[in-house]
Amino acid sequence: MKQPFSKIINVNDFYDEVSDIYEQMIDFKKNLVLREDAYKKIFPNEGKVADIGSGIGLDSIALALNGHSVTAFDISPKMIEQVKLNAIKYNVNISSRIYSFQTLPKSFYGKFNYVVSVGNTIAHVNSKQLKASIKKIYKLLYAGGKIFLHILNYRLIINENKKINNIANRDEKIIIRFYDFRKDNLDFNILSFPQNSPKEFKLVTTKHYPHTKNEIGTYLRSAGFTKVKFTKDFTGGKFNAGNSKDMFVEARKEL
Repeated sequence: MKQPFSKIINVNDFYDEVSDIYEQMIDFKKNLVLREDAYKKIFPNEGKVADIGSGIGLDSIALALNGHSVTAFDISPKMIEQVKLNAIKYNVNISSRIYSFQTLPKSFYGKFNYVVSVGNTIAHVNSKQLKASIKKIYKLLYAGGKIFLHILNYRLIINENKKINNIANRDEKIIIRFYDFRKDNLDFNILSFPQNSPKEFKLVTTKHYPHTKNEIGTYLRSAGFTKVKFTKDFTGGKFNAGNSKDMFVEARKEL
């Protein structure tokens, strides 16, 4: 059997390892402007928002800047530390807790108008876990609440054998995100090194699961969600499995 390129680690350890470079990797300032503007249209009425898989707080801060009451959830303690620092930096109040989809306690059920999970978070859970997670999200929401999810379009990635996800060169650091393709999943790798010292590299690897539009739609509807809508971007462009890079999903919990 072919050996993995590097040792696969669990999700919380993976994001603990990359927490120090994550802001550079995602171009935080540029994407914050995009998110803040987009969420004004996606969530026009202020409410209580759960941001699951918050990372360092990009979406949480954008939502808080729009007047929402935000609770950020992430499995990585170091990511949550960054959420707290970024909340201070941008002068917003964000409640932050160290939980994943699987570990969210029942005390949060029925507490939110909206749930967001943007940044490919749901790719970290397998199909069984995703189905259970969507059922849990349904329980988090008030009646009439809205869910907004994001995942990369893995059908396109796999069909094009697109191993390189992104290469960033910021603050004299090179950050490369790439895949190794497996039978039922993908190994997601982040390789980083100083621009002038490539031998001083760090490589971390975890698993991604290539959930499809049909799979996600089925789980949402079986959980009780209605008005399920798939788009290719924050502005509501029509999703096409054959050429859209990203998949965004909106759905409602009926009144």
